[in-house]
Amino acid sequence: MLYFAKMKQRFFLTICLLMCSLGGFAQQKSYDFEFYGWISPQYFVNSRQCAGARDGLLCLYPLAPDFTPSGEDLNDSWNHNFSAATTRFGARIRLDDVLGAKVVGNIETDFTGQSDANIHLLRLRQANVKMMWEDVFALTAGHGWSVFCVPEMMPQMQDLNNGTPFHPFARLNHIRLDYSPCSLISLVGSLGWQRDYATVGIENKRDYTQQSRTMIPEFNLQLQFHHNGILAGFTGEAKVIQPRKEYSEQLTSFAANAFFNYKTSKLNFKLQALWGENMNDYCLFGGYYEFDQSLETPDNPFNYSSSAISALWCEVVYNWGRFSPAVFVGYASHENKAQGYNKAYGSAMALDNIFRIAPRLDYHFTKDFLLSTSVEYTNVKYEDEVCKDRLDNYRLSLTLLYRFNSK
Repeated sequence: MLYFAKMKQRFFLTICLLMCSLGGFAQQKSYDFEFYGWISPQYFVNSRQCAGARDGLLCLYPLAPDFTPSGEDLNDSWNHNFSAATTRFGARIRLDDVLGAKVVGNIETDFTGQSDANIHLLRLRQANVKMMWEDVFALTAGHGWSVFCVPEMMPQMQDLNNGTPFHPFARLNHIRLDYSPCSLISLVGSLGWQRDYATVGIENKRDYTQQSRTMIPEFNLQLQFHHNGILAGFTGEAKVIQPRKEYSEQLTSFAANAFFNYKTSKLNFKLQALWGENMNDYCLFGGYYEFDQSLETPDNPFNYSSSAISALWCEVVYNWGRFSPAVFVGYASHENKAQGYNKAYGSAMALDNIFRIAPRLDYHFTKDFLLSTSVEYTNVKYEDEVCKDRLDNYRLSLTLLYRFNSK
């Protein structure tokens, strides 16, 4: 504990010194430099134990029954928590023009740590450098949201869920190119490398080396249409992993999504559909199956196949003075399940389908200070061998959010 306390102190001192240096540097040069962020304490209560992360801030789905010898289900119990770990801050930096392009930098952190074991420690959320040539080309390199997530489509929930496990949720190291030949159309392509959000591996934990050992980056291609408050488009993704370092057998997975976003000063309507294989690196359920083929090919004894997820969700937000009522509805189904496999690796591989409806109400004290209340109902069906009955969870959350220099 003393070691972590000292690490925290050193990290905070480093951040403060860095920010002060950057601030002084910005004054010496004609650079724009701006801090931003938010403070976000949140209370929540669940009617059942749930799969999730970060002290329950990320709540995915109700857990299957865990019966004692006397028949008591240990997961059928209420739980609650209070946390401010999603508090974050960042900096935007406007640099000198290079090669005829405007150059901006962005670095962002929060306190949710790299895992549940080190929550409240700082972690890197985003670190990007972006070069923009007029309104035609933009080149981004660093760590940030995957193109497949479509950041513009993020549900506006104030908690950490952000629509998971219906909306894909992942940041990665990437190189991204945006091309806009006209004001109506944009084409986006990216090459990505997994890190914190990595595919679950053969030890049933996230392992980014499954991708890195293939020497093939994740590839995304997206087409966007935007006009008069409408954003619509399609995204395709391909990724390759090598589950075992001692054997060369690889697994290629594909995914696609379609999205629609209509926004006015009063109304925001979002709709997204997706289908994808081996998508647990996006906080969705599913993974891959391992088959033993040692009798046929003893030098390469395993082959693999992916399970898939199909999901559909929508969100409606209406701005009515200081109030913003909203509702999120989502459904997802586990598909391409295999038979006769040796082992299965992934997230919620025994889950069949999941439904969620989550109405909420935000009250804005000011433009940047609000109280968000939400009631989230989630209903799941596991394979009959796990549980024949559907299971549900009711989640109530209260969130205070104070933003500064937000955009």
